[in-house]
Amino acid sequence: MPVGKLWAGKVYGTNTGNLFVKLEGEDKALKGTLHHNDPDAGIAVYDIAAFFDGTTLSLEGRPSKQMNGMPNLVKGTARLQPTGNLEGQWETDIGSAGTFVLFPHDRGEASVSGVPVPDQMHSARHNFGPIEIDRDQIVALGDEIQRGFTKGRVIVTFVAGTEQSRFLEDFKRLNFNVDRVNLVKLFVREPDPSGIDKSITVEFGQSVNWAMCQGVSEAWALGELERLKRDIRRFERMYATRAIGGGINQIMLVCPLVFLPSLANLKDRAVLMGGVVALAYAVTWLHTHYLPHSAIYLSKRKEGWLARFLPSAASWLIGIAASVIATLLGAYLKGWLALPGQ
Repeated sequence: MPVGKLWAGKVYGTNTGNLFVKLEGEDKALKGTLHHNDPDAGIAVYDIAAFFDGTTLSLEGRPSKQMNGMPNLVKGTARLQPTGNLEGQWETDIGSAGTFVLFPHDRGEASVSGVPVPDQMHSARHNFGPIEIDRDQIVALGDEIQRGFTKGRVIVTFVAGTEQSRFLEDFKRLNFNVDRVNLVKLFVREPDPSGIDKSITVEFGQSVNWAMCQGVSEAWALGELERLKRDIRRFERMYATRAIGGGINQIMLVCPLVFLPSLANLKDRAVLMGGVVALAYAVTWLHTHYLPHSAIYLSKRKEGWLARFLPSAASWLIGIAASVIATLLGAYLKGWLALPGQ
């Protein structure tokens, strides 16, 4: 999708102040104006030419009216951020330089129609369990989110060595050198009729998978979240470490606390707790390395019921095996179980 046409923000460095940028034309051949209000030097206006490749905005500007002390050439580059704003660096031919940030200000007619501004925002959030998803499913989810936004553009952020942010349309055309990534995030926002931004964020990572809808309408936030939950739940996997609000590790750590008083001496109690902690660590290590919280593929994932249920089955087998070993250890320390040859 094309870059926004109206931007406002701040400039920092050897010069400071407010910025307003107006762009026109196609992304590959943008033209427009840049207005800079310096607290000391006053307002300067530049005619600019810009280029946007889907991630980075590059621009060059020359003063529309020459003034003493003004540079003859201003250059800047800015990268698109997951939140939709542009952040980058600038420099001039006279040696001044710094950083700047621009925020999108494309607003529909309704935002200036005198509609009262709401005094409250509503956020609806949901955390998901382990997720397994591929590129086609990410694109389908992004398309589904995009249908509810006519002006906002879905931004896809992913971590493949480095963190990159792309518009959804550009993400569809990318060729990747890796098969998997550790994190993917979908974000979109646009103003509602009151002029206040509404937004949707979906993030799949190695610590938590979550979705959040935020807007001035409570009904909209709750309704959109329910729709997302319906779409995303088919990617969830049931692991033993995260089942029923807890997990097998929590159960293994709680049960020995109940069993400890029945052991005769401190040594046996220490052996039991040490063994259970080691088992819990082993279960966590196996899940982290072989059954990650989010398996995000940039290629087509294997289909079929075996590929779908094998990770969950492996997780439960690991959990059950650890529980059996912990139980046998407790029985041995209690004297209910004897080793061969004893």
